[in-house]
Amino acid sequence: MIYLVRHGESLSNITKRYSGITDVELSENGRDQALIAAMNLKDAHISNIFSSPLKRAFDTAKIISIENNFDINKIAVEKKLIEVNFGIFENMTWEEMRENHLEETEKWISLRHKYKFPQGESYEDIIKRVSGFFDKVPDNSVVVTHFGVIQSALLYLKIADDKDLWKYEISNCDIVVLNNNKFEKIIKCCPETASANDKSF
Repeated sequence: MIYLVRHGESLSNITKRYSGITDVELSENGRDQALIAAMNLKDAHISNIFSSPLKRAFDTAKIISIENNFDINKIAVEKKLIEVNFGIFENMTWEEMRENHLEETEKWISLRHKYKFPQGESYEDIIKRVSGFFDKVPDNSVVVTHFGVIQSALLYLKIADDKDLWKYEISNCDIVVLNNNKFEKIIKCCPETASANDKSF
C-alpha cells in the first residue's frame, strides 16, 4: 500500500489563497487534522515517509511521524513533491485573479487541469517531475504532498482521466490509498466538515 496524504489546512486555505509554491504554515485546525491523519495511519505499517519540502506538508509529515513512532529524522524530503507553481496567480485569491487577469482565468476555467499557468506550471509539468518518484516509491510508504500533486499522480497512474479526475474529492489530510498503483479508497479526515473551501490549494 502507498498512502498519499494531502497536507493539513494551511493559513492560505483559510484565506482562500492559491499558495502553490509559497511556503505557508499550517493552521491550528490543520495540526488537528494531521493528528487525525496520523490516527488513520496507525495500522499502515509505515516503512517510509516522504514529504514535500513546503512547511504545510512537512509539518503534517512530522505529526504523522511522531504519532506513529517513526523516526522524524528519517522523513525523506522530496522536492519533486512540491505543489504546482501558479505563476502570475501565485498567492492570489480567486477574486484577485479575476480582477487582474480575467482573460487568463477564463482560459483556466475552460481548460481546467490542462491549463498552464503563465510563468508557472501545468499538470503535465508536475507529471514529468513526479513520474520517476512514483515509479520507484516503496510499498508501505506515506507520501505527504499537495492537492495538485495528488491529482497529477492519479493521472500519471491512469487511475483518473480527463473525464473523472474531479470526482476524486481530496480535502485537507484526506488519505488516498493505492494498492499496487491501483486506487483502493480515500480515507476522509473530516467528512462532516468537508466543503468547497477544502478544494483550494
